Amino acid sequence: MKNENKWVGLTDKFQEGEKYSPELVPDIEASGNDPVLIFDCCLVDHSGRQFACAHDHCRQQNSCFKTDQLQEKLIFHELRFHPEDRMIWCEEAFPDILRFIGSEPVVEFPDYRFIFNHRYIRKDGSISQFMHEGSLTFTNDIWMPTLNLKVFFEIADIKSDETIVLTLFRYDADNGYQKVFSKEYGGICNSFLSKRELEIIKLCHEGMSSKMIAEKLNLSIHTVKNHKRNSMEKTTTHNITELIHYCIKSNWM
Repeated sequence: MKNENKWVGLTDKFQEGEKYSPELVPDIEASGNDPVLIFDCCLVDHSGRQFACAHDHCRQQNSCFKTDQLQEKLIFHELRFHPEDRMIWCEEAFPDILRFIGSEPVVEFPDYRFIFNHRYIRKDGSISQFMHEGSLTFTNDIWMPTLNLKVFFEIADIKSDETIVLTLFRYDADNGYQKVFSKEYGGICNSFLSKRELEIIKLCHEGMSSKMIAEKLNLSIHTVKNHKRNSMEKTTTHNITELIHYCIKSNWM
């Protein structure tokens, strides 16, 4: 679901075909009591007779299932979002979707698909991986995507590690759906750049200048520029744009 009050009027700042920067995307806050509602409805695995509430109150309010997918005569066992994965989604993955969509030209009928995995906890405490697949839908008045879930099923037999992999596809009239974004979260980064170097490159990707980065990280501008220069030397890139592209392609950020 989406917080319409937070996003109304966002696209009024942009003309059709224009791009907007990550700084203009509102911050997304994750909270155990007030979670970000990223799905269009509750999640139902019919084959496994399991469900997960996207709103955290299905136990108390049966009408939460807006699509009436659950039949009363069947018993569906409750799943809970894994708290670590939910935090990653709220603080990293979903904001990345917003930043990517924000970098795309605004078109009248955007058509994107998504695939990602996520851990869930059963009542007995066991943990399992589930696959999600669906489309990104947009309201008419705001450029804010909602995850319109189409497929939700268990994949514990083929994926047991703790990483989350998010992939976005954009429809092309000539070639069908083409992969346009992919990133892994929660794993160990195999970058030969330092943590500080990657942190600075990420902030550059978000549109921050060396001065802004220096103020944010409490560093001197000279130190920030040195980190950029060292990163380009290590990756044999020639400018910050090439460096950012190299890091994204290598799944380092």
